[in-house]
Amino acid sequence: MSSKTSLSFVALCSAILLFRVEPAFGAHPLLSDDTITQGKGKTQIEMSYQYDSNNEDGIKKEASRPKVQLTYGLLDPLDVILEIPYLFVQQTQGGVTTSNDGVGDITLSLKWRFYGEKEKGLQFAIKPSITFPTGDEAKGMGFGREAYGVTFISSFERKEWITSVNLSYLYNQYGLQSDRDDYRQDIWSAYLSGQYEPIEKVWLVGEVGVLSNPDVSSDTPLAYINVGVIYELTKSVDLDIGYKYGLTKPAVDYTISGAVTVRF
Repeated sequence: MSSKTSLSFVALCSAILLFRVEPAFGAHPLLSDDTITQGKGKTQIEMSYQYDSNNEDGIKKEASRPKVQLTYGLLDPLDVILEIPYLFVQQTQGGVTTSNDGVGDITLSLKWRFYGEKEKGLQFAIKPSITFPTGDEAKGMGFGREAYGVTFISSFERKEWITSVNLSYLYNQYGLQSDRDDYRQDIWSAYLSGQYEPIEKVWLVGEVGVLSNPDVSSDTPLAYINVGVIYELTKSVDLDIGYKYGLTKPAVDYTISGAVTVRF
């Protein structure tokens, strides 16, 4: 790979990482969160996989991201959440394919439901987060510096359905000067989601989201619609699959995702 191509590909990896600034999901395959917490002493392990595909100007860009998300209930209304991602990126142009992979930046969050109770109507929560620069920024696998975020969550919940609104902010200083020149430090996002159980053990979920464009050369926001199904295999194990479609040109064309969630 030539030096010029190598630099271009690293920029691609960085762009894909930056365009994945959604908050940690509550009920996968949703990318936004809800106010539901695990409860004191309870643990949830979520093993997910996401595949992105984007084709623009004859360049096909693909990204795969397996991720493990660990959630533990410190108190009934307070969870600590750890996200550990791995990123595979591939670009094909003119019959030439280049690829890269590596561990991404690890994120640690706290989610505190400070108003309301489960299945009892209106609830509010706040979720601050810090992302640690564990990924290799030279390969485009990480930001290179800590990133700080906060998400305000409002949910209205009943036994068979729940609707949520997320408002999020992410601040990133970036480790590389080239990233500081090319990408915005302040990223805002908003999401509206719903979950409904039409038959026992089967949940239909959907959401719409809009985010600031990280690319300083464009003011067009990233917007998408996301739908999926969650099946409660047992009281402690969920299986899900989802499909996300980009509504604006800067957004990824489509994403297919799936996860296994275990609670104990």
